[in-house]
Amino acid sequence: MISDKDISIVVQGPIIYRSAFDITEHTTRLVCQRLKKLFPHSELILSTWMGENVEGIPHDRLILNDDPGATWFNYGNHELLNNCNRLIVSTFAGVKAATRPYVLKVRSDLLLISPKFLKYFYQYPLFDKRYKFVKNRILAFSIYSIKGHKTCLFTMQRPFHISDWAYFGYKEDLLDLYDIPLTEEPHFSQWFLTRCKPFFDMEPHRLWKMPPEQYVTHSFLKKHMAIHLEHTVDTSHNNMAVSARVLVNNFLVLDQTQFSMVSLKYLNFQLLFEPVLSRTAIFFSTWLHDYCRYTATVPLRGKIKYFLQIGVRKLFYRLANFILRAIDSKKNNIGLLVAFVIKKRQKNHYNLVDKTMDNSL
Repeated sequence: MISDKDISIVVQGPIIYRSAFDITEHTTRLVCQRLKKLFPHSELILSTWMGENVEGIPHDRLILNDDPGATWFNYGNHELLNNCNRLIVSTFAGVKAATRPYVLKVRSDLLLISPKFLKYFYQYPLFDKRYKFVKNRILAFSIYSIKGHKTCLFTMQRPFHISDWAYFGYKEDLLDLYDIPLTEEPHFSQWFLTRCKPFFDMEPHRLWKMPPEQYVTHSFLKKHMAIHLEHTVDTSHNNMAVSARVLVNNFLVLDQTQFSMVSLKYLNFQLLFEPVLSRTAIFFSTWLHDYCRYTATVPLRGKIKYFLQIGVRKLFYRLANFILRAIDSKKNNIGLLVAFVIKKRQKNHYNLVDKTMDNSL
């Protein structure tokens, strides 16, 4: 097991206050407090913006970055901004400042429930060295890791699309992942303002060349091999097949239940995805299938074990998805329940802190 003494944690992004269902009015503070509780000996780095109020937020190192700004990308709502450059600047600065061999990078609204994700880091040792560009696979989050979007009429494929919400890996690998150029604005965010989209599009209002998750992953990979990605759904040059091979050899995608993480800002749950969306999402079972297919030869016994595991996880997901969606019934019952539990534990934590302080006086 990896010791928390060997981990630097980078909490990246703006200081967030409000949360879903009024869980807290100090979201980033709660995120950092939880990380300090789970990893008491780790280095906690807060990488945010000049002018942000960080009072009361626990951290070991503070990085105040100059804000590179953001550009509108949504034709129907110019208040929606592409924060890709902000993501790159704050993440790279935080990872660069890390002094431990391993780095956990999370957004400033992500609440970590458990450190159990660490057990997966060395669990899958096989690689296809032709497509391996990291010291060891980077653990990535399943929410917004996708192979495309499926509708009842068509599938919009998206290569090289790994979620940017959270990562865990060697410092040198995360540094390489985010050592990439900033996007050229507004050219990048409004790419399709002056171009016709040459594909069926379920998001016609989005004008960017590609979303931040895809830009980061693609920019990292093309430093190591020839990749030609003109825009977000460019499937030329055998991109989908190449994507499957490079993603499985450089990332390990964990489900939300494995990473034990939830966004206090959105409080969204993988187990509540619409069934049609889950068909093109990259879940752990999807990743494990590609692991058996695209890495070095997996022994027969291992393949049997993994395919049984895939079948069980898929069956569990479908049953849990059906039951939880029925319970939720568009009334956010699951969200309300989770919010209640988090608020209850948060209140107990503050009561314990108050008692400790009273006893010390």
